[in-house]
Amino acid sequence: MTGQHLSFPPNSESLREVRAKTRAMSAELGAAPKVQDRVALVVDELVNNAIEHGASYRKAGTDLRLHISVAGDHLAIDFFDPEMPTSEVSELAEGLRASAAGMPALENERGRGLFLLSIYLEHLAADSAEHGGLRLSGRLQRQ
Repeated sequence: MTGQHLSFPPNSESLREVRAKTRAMSAELGAAPKVQDRVALVVDELVNNAIEHGASYRKAGTDLRLHISVAGDHLAIDFFDPEMPTSEVSELAEGLRASAAGMPALENERGRGLFLLSIYLEHLAADSAEHGGLRLSGRLQRQ
């Protein structure tokens, strides 16, 4: 995969820097300023979810990873949480399918975040990464 890569620790202290780097990465790939903001918002949601929901399974503190690349007139975003157990990856994939049906119930913590992601990202999918853990991917227009 060509594009821009970023690895960072799974903690909230890294969020500000991750948002800034994400904007810079998407700008280097030709994204319009409003798209850079959307990418930063999406990545912020992904990282916050990984930190919050990952507290129950995260043991090694392995870095989270992000890859952003150009896919025609879109930016492709791949987010990796290497410590997410297979059962949670499956649960997340099912949650994505359910969020495609529309706005989730307000009590559904994970569903609201997935719904937000689905507003900004096309072809949103969660599956097991090649070496284990989560790979969440989606695309958005560069302009």
